[in-house]
Amino acid sequence: MNVAIDARKLFDGGIGTYTRCLAEALVAHEPGVALTMLLAPGDIGRVRWPGAVAERPVRAGKYGFAEHWRVPAAASAAGAALLHEPHYTLPLGWNGPAVVTIHDLIHLCFPQFFPPGAALYARAMAGAAANRARIVCADSECTRRDVVQRLGVPESKVRVTPLGVSPEFAPSTPEALAAFRAARRLPEGFVLYVGARKRHKNLSLLLKALSTMPREARPPLVLSGSPWEHDDPLAREAAASGVAASVHFAGPTRGDGELRLLYGAAALYVQPSLYEGFGLPPLEAMACGTPVLSSNAGSLAEVLGDAAELLPPRDPWAWAERVRTMLADSELRAKRIAQGVRHAASFRWEHTARLTRQAYDEALAG
Repeated sequence: MNVAIDARKLFDGGIGTYTRCLAEALVAHEPGVALTMLLAPGDIGRVRWPGAVAERPVRAGKYGFAEHWRVPAAASAAGAALLHEPHYTLPLGWNGPAVVTIHDLIHLCFPQFFPPGAALYARAMAGAAANRARIVCADSECTRRDVVQRLGVPESKVRVTPLGVSPEFAPSTPEALAAFRAARRLPEGFVLYVGARKRHKNLSLLLKALSTMPREARPPLVLSGSPWEHDDPLAREAAASGVAASVHFAGPTRGDGELRLLYGAAALYVQPSLYEGFGLPPLEAMACGTPVLSSNAGSLAEVLGDAAELLPPRDPWAWAERVRTMLADSELRAKRIAQGVRHAASFRWEHTARLTRQAYDEALAG
C-alpha cells in the first residue's frame, strides 16, 4: 500500500504533531504501508523516521491555489495509490482515493472569533474535502458529530481515530524539574496552560478567576511560549484586572523533552477552552504526573473522562475555588495524578495508526 501524506504543515502546532506522530507510528507498527511524505522543501531531512520513509518536496503555499495541482502531481510521481490530507483540504487535482482528517470545526462553531468570511471559507473547504474523500477521520466522537451535522457528511464514511500520547511524556525526577524551573526562572507551585492563545481557548477565564482571589492567595499562572505584547488583548485585561504580576511565561520549548519538563514542573494544568476537537495537552500533562482541571466543553469531557476535574467554561468563581482546592488538597491531588497517568497510558499513537490503516484499507477498497 503506497500512501502519500501531505505533510507541508509538519511543524505547524497540533497539525504537525499529528502528522509526524501518525507517520512514525505507521512506519513502526503497520507493515505493508509505504509512506511518501510531501514536504515543504525546507523540511526535507528534518525528521529521523523510525523506518523507510520517502520524502518529496512540494513548492506550494498552504491553502494556496498552487497546492491544487502540485500536491497531486507529487503524489502521482511517488506512485501513491492513496492521498491522506491531515487537515480539512483536498486538492482539486487529485482524483484517486483519499482520506481526510478533520480535527475540529471551530470556525463553524464560533465564527465570531475569526475574521469575516473565515467560517464560509472553512465550511466550503472542509465540506468539499469531506464529501470528496472516501473516508473522513475525526479525532473524537464530538468532532464526528460536528462533521456529520455541520457538513452533511454521511455517518457511514466518518471514522473516529483518537490521537495518542508520545512515550516521551512521563513523570520526571524532582532534580530534573527543579533544574528546569531554575533555568526558566519559573515560580514554584505554578498553574500551567500550554497552547495557542486564540479566543476560543478562553484564557480570559483564567485571568478573571485570578482576579477573584485575594492578592496574597493567587497562585502564579504560567503560559507556554513567549511573553505577550503590551497591546495584546489578554495583556490589557490582565493589567486592568490587577493580575499581570501573577502571569509568567515559560518561553519556547524545543521538542517533547522540554515540554515534558514544563508539564511536570507545574502544580496544576488548566484547560479552560470553549471548544476542542480533541485536547492533547491535558492528556500529555496527565502522562507527566500533573493533575488536570479542564472545561467540560467540546470533546474534553469525552477525552479526559473522570481522570480530570471538569467545570463549565464560563464560571470564573467556580474555577478559582477549584484551583485553590486542587493546590491545597493533597489527597485529591494524589488521586488525580494516579488516575491521570493511567488514563493517558490508554492513548497511544500505535492505536491511532491501526485505526488509520483500517481507514486506508476501506478507502482503497472503494
